[in-house]
Amino acid sequence: MSVSSQVRDRVKVYVLPADLHGCGHYRLIWPAEALLEQGLDVTVMPPSKESGIACKTEDLPDGTQRVTAIQVPADADVLVVQRPAHPLQAQMIDILRQNKVAVVIDMDDDMSSIHPGNVAYHAYRHSNKNTPLSWKWAMECCKRATLVTTSTTALQKVYAKHGRGVAIDNKVPQAVLDYQETAEDGFGWAGTTVSHPTDLQMAGKAVQQLIDEDYPFRVVGGPSKVGLNLRLKQEVQYTGATSLNDWIRTIAETYSVGMIPLDATAFNQGKSRLKGIEHMAVGIPWVASPREEYRKLQRESGCGLLAATPKEWYAQLKLLLTDDVLRKEQADMGRQYMADQTIQANAWRWREAWEQALKIERG
Repeated sequence: MSVSSQVRDRVKVYVLPADLHGCGHYRLIWPAEALLEQGLDVTVMPPSKESGIACKTEDLPDGTQRVTAIQVPADADVLVVQRPAHPLQAQMIDILRQNKVAVVIDMDDDMSSIHPGNVAYHAYRHSNKNTPLSWKWAMECCKRATLVTTSTTALQKVYAKHGRGVAIDNKVPQAVLDYQETAEDGFGWAGTTVSHPTDLQMAGKAVQQLIDEDYPFRVVGGPSKVGLNLRLKQEVQYTGATSLNDWIRTIAETYSVGMIPLDATAFNQGKSRLKGIEHMAVGIPWVASPREEYRKLQRESGCGLLAATPKEWYAQLKLLLTDDVLRKEQADMGRQYMADQTIQANAWRWREAWEQALKIERG
């Protein structure tokens, strides 16, 4: 650790996740819970009017608002905020830092390059007058923060140009490694086209070709436009909506080979390796688009096959579906790699970043 135990013992951290879904749990809630068990004085404040940070404002002549006071716990040393994108949050960061409270912002997507077909596009579009949120205010909040943590190094270049940042790779909960059952056959995809509007198209006709050869195709998640985007002739088999705690288990039970297509967009250049490690944690080999985080994951783990064209998608998926030895080797290597890629084993990375922020703020 870069901070002394005396400083570490007196640090009080408050964590404000953006949601109670995958984003909030993987990036903040589960790491905070692991650190609480390891002795850090950390409190998670779920997103709600009752548990958030309260502020008082005044209206200005130009129609904007100014923050005049903030109500935060008196013992707060570090405040960790996820995905801030409101103009008042930028002002709150300034006030907090003026009072020597370190503000850490966690970002796991490049909001400035969200595809128009993504469900989140309109929520963060700067010109949308129906919401105060904006990707530009997200940028401004990060500029004013003490420290910015991101899920990829690519996002550091977007949000931490000032140099006060740390990339922390996504990890998985320790408990998922205990699950040993896997599906016997078939291939599939885990996700929804609501947030992945142009990704499945990278596989072209490969999925239909494999279905025509009697390889079952299934989707983990609720119904979306999978059939339309892949131009399938058959009805798609969906597992239905799955809770976060059952998500990785459902992947293991649904197919034996996973596909992780990602369109070659600026948004996807910042996407993390999460889908890959979710599959590897339960011994499911995968084929992915050759985006940076998947090239990196392949180099580090020896797992995964990459496909850039529909022909490559067909060839790589069929190779894993037909080569039992390769599929087992990939499954075993994936489990071995994930043995030390858990949130519990790597919680110190979050702790070190938060303590680094306090050192910056009070140094």
